[in-house]
Amino acid sequence: MQAKALIKERAQRNLLLLIDGQKSEEMLLANVVGISPDDFSALEAMGLIEPVLTQPGRSGAAKAAAAPAAPAEPAAPLDYAHFTETLTQIIAKELGLRGFTLTLAVEKASTIEELRDVANRAIEQIRDRKGLPAADQARRALYGA
Repeated sequence: MQAKALIKERAQRNLLLLIDGQKSEEMLLANVVGISPDDFSALEAMGLIEPVLTQPGRSGAAKAAAAPAAPAEPAAPLDYAHFTETLTQIIAKELGLRGFTLTLAVEKASTIEELRDVANRAIEQIRDRKGLPAADQARRALYGA
């Protein structure tokens, strides 16, 4: 209630509800209608949000070291329908609602190459949220051994 009295614009109130420290500013800008970078500055100036510092030990070099060298290539040609179904299930299971934009990207993909791109993004998000073992398991489910 008090935040509603401080924030007059509905878009800023919606933004405040969605900020969780996990989503980047770019993700929120892309997915919340009617906001701009100025809205983040306004909320920060009111003391309602603050920038999230990167986790210690997870610098760009550390992330690069934790990332697999290259996406796995399937042993046999991928079946579009099976790959789509498997990818959608993995996104729902591992990312839940956080994978909503990826699920939309799966539905929008019209070629196996586009699906592979979405799969690689999904695996990266799974690695960031649940760790390397979960990402490896998802990669094996999609591409095989």
